[in-house]
Amino acid sequence: MLAELLPIFVASFVTLFIVIDPIMVTPIFATLARGETPSRQRKIALEAAFIAACLLTFFGLAGNAMLHHLGISMEAFRTAGGILLFLMGFRMFFEPDGELEAKTPGPKASSRENIAFFPLAIPLMAGPGAIATIMLLMGDAEASWPARGASLLACYVVLISGVLIMAFAGKIADALGRTGMNVISRLLGMLLMALSTQYVFDGIRVGVLEKISVTGVG
Repeated sequence: MLAELLPIFVASFVTLFIVIDPIMVTPIFATLARGETPSRQRKIALEAAFIAACLLTFFGLAGNAMLHHLGISMEAFRTAGGILLFLMGFRMFFEPDGELEAKTPGPKASSRENIAFFPLAIPLMAGPGAIATIMLLMGDAEASWPARGASLLACYVVLISGVLIMAFAGKIADALGRTGMNVISRLLGMLLMALSTQYVFDGIRVGVLEKISVTGVG
């Protein structure tokens, strides 16, 4: 049994690691969490991984059935996630200091965003790509429950590795300084806007254009 599940685990781990890309999330985390104490940064990373694990588990087990019941296609879900990711990238590019200023003490302290939930857990760690991937890995009708469990375990290992990588975020921020982090924030914001645009394009292409093409051919 173990010999059969190991290839599934490895394949799922590699796929999810590429999609979630915790290495890319780390400098973004360092930008968003700069100014926080190391213990607070670790807590934020753990919270983000836990939230992402809960979301991916839910969508892995019930995502296909839920979207089908609501009449929502995966293409529409991907497009919506892409729009959210674009807005985050836009803010990172044009307002790299916005997240830091939002954490400073003031009258609006109670309304500060929880970066562990957004944007770390959603849409970076449990974005449309990761959700779609875990749904595909666990939604195979021919897959046994042990095989689905191996895919889910691979997902957890990827998220744990992300927490371990983010543990070095403080050292990255200290080495680069405020100016360096702003430069990286803008570069990553541009990449995130490009990635989100691809999500939107893919959703429109598969969900609309290809269906129109098939209908026209028919």
